[in-house]
Amino acid sequence: MLGAGTVINPIIKIVTTVVILGAVYLFIVKPTLDTTNDVVNQSLGAFNGAFDGLPNDVQNEINDAINGVNSVDADRLQRCIKNAIGQNGADQDRINRCLDRYGP
Repeated sequence: MLGAGTVINPIIKIVTTVVILGAVYLFIVKPTLDTTNDVVNQSLGAFNGAFDGLPNDVQNEINDAINGVNSVDADRLQRCIKNAIGQNGADQDRINRCLDRYGP
């Protein structure tokens, strides 16, 4: 027998599932992704302009290394390079050691 319950019950189950999945996305997944994007943008923003005084070939090598490492190594690489630049200007040997140690 075909009744209202055989048609409506599956529709209600599907709608309920879609609403629950939408709520999970809205309240859990989306905020997590937004937070992750903010952190990545902040860490990339810290690199922009930090090494502008270096020669172009060194800057290109640093940019390639930064793009090829994970965020923990990228932070270590940034600190190491900033220390290598220091108060007295860039020390190419120290920069190369940083790139070898933390680079991709």
